[in-house]
Amino acid sequence: MLSGRQTLGSIEQALADLRREESELNHRIERATRSISDLHAEQGEAFRALARFRLETGKASDIDNRLEGASKGARQLLETRAKDIAALNERLRVKEAKRAELQRDREKLADERDAAEDQLEDLAGKLGEKLAADSAYQALKQAAETARTMADAARAKATTAANDQAEKGKAYENDPLFVYLWQRGFGTSAYTSTGLIRSLDRWVARVIGFDAARPNYAMLTQIPERLAGHATRVEAEAVEQAARLEQAQRRAAADLAGQDLNAVIEQKAAAMAAQDRALEELEKGIAEVSAELQRYASGEDDTYRAAEAKLAEALQGTDLTDLFRAALDTPSPEDEKIVRKLQDLEAQVADLAREVRQDKELQRDLSRRREELTKVAGQFRESGYDDWDSTFKDDNLTTVLLGELVKGAITGADYWARAKRSHSRKPSNRRQAGLPGGFGGGLGGGFPGGFGGGPSGNSGGGNRSGGDGFRTGETF
Repeated sequence: MLSGRQTLGSIEQALADLRREESELNHRIERATRSISDLHAEQGEAFRALARFRLETGKASDIDNRLEGASKGARQLLETRAKDIAALNERLRVKEAKRAELQRDREKLADERDAAEDQLEDLAGKLGEKLAADSAYQALKQAAETARTMADAARAKATTAANDQAEKGKAYENDPLFVYLWQRGFGTSAYTSTGLIRSLDRWVARVIGFDAARPNYAMLTQIPERLAGHATRVEAEAVEQAARLEQAQRRAAADLAGQDLNAVIEQKAAAMAAQDRALEELEKGIAEVSAELQRYASGEDDTYRAAEAKLAEALQGTDLTDLFRAALDTPSPEDEKIVRKLQDLEAQVADLAREVRQDKELQRDLSRRREELTKVAGQFRESGYDDWDSTFKDDNLTTVLLGELVKGAITGADYWARAKRSHSRKPSNRRQAGLPGGFGGGLGGGFPGGFGGGPSGNSGGGNRSGGDGFRTGETF
């Protein structure tokens, strides 16, 4: 059996490992793309040497100047680019340091929340005895239970009346002449037609017996509205009674503990929720900077493309092609070494380009897996799956299944479905003592399965997003 916090800790550690792997891959790609530029510059140097050896002074000088200018321009662009990359890496470092700080603070808050929850658990027996002997509390409890019973009954009557209206009203609503007269307010002060239209409407009313049917339909529609309004008022009173009961429970627990532990739990939970929101925003910023660094690492930024374009344009001249062919056709001991170097440089460029293509594929796959795992961790926190009483019976969530998710063998949705099936709440002394709620909220929290609770709002820990699944519309 795993605690929710243990499971979340394993997910976050796996996420940290993925981020580290992704960062190392980005650096490797960036080094390779930089090496390709360096090799192109070396090719330019080799061509300049070959030109000086095989051509007359004037033409060799032209080639030399062109290649030298391209190489110098490319170096300047790449130096600017290196500064941009350094600035991006610093931004990423600052954001990642802030993320680590937020996660440490959240862990501390969770420790403090759990300590308060543990104290309340230890007090459950004594608190139950104290409240059982408190006549004022028992009166509040009886009043809350009576209010709840009345509210349930009122809502049931309102529901029955609404169902009756839907069923019995069909005979009226399916008659177009009746609906016509009803909508015009015939037979009431709202009816304003005169002359021929009034005469025709009277004739229609006599034909269909509208005068006798109208009060019956009016009663059929008014009763559900009145009962629904009454049910809402009674429910509001029941909520108030439940709030009074919860406050009495909280005061009794605070007297025994020497402090309002429920307030401590609520404060820590609220602070954790704020940390979660900050983490979510920070994750977005980190993702943006990481994507920009990936673009630079892959040589897809404008600066790198401009530098490569300068070198490529200089190296693709017809005169250089002719020069290389001539050196191949009539190799001499003097230029043979330069030709071999040019061929070797071309092979190195091809090898590096192939490695970069392969690493880019891996980079895209790593990014996808990291995004899925980030969503899992975020929704795990939002759903309250790391609450004090949250547990998972499937140990594979932190071993085999997590490994499959990290490797991309299963999706985040697959992992989440298994987590939901495995999730449960550990036994509570407070529940056994008949004290509702208390986890991640106030000790009272209203009645199980009800329409409302005390002011603490959360009566059973759990889902802060309104359901046990991923957020509406969220996909993997």
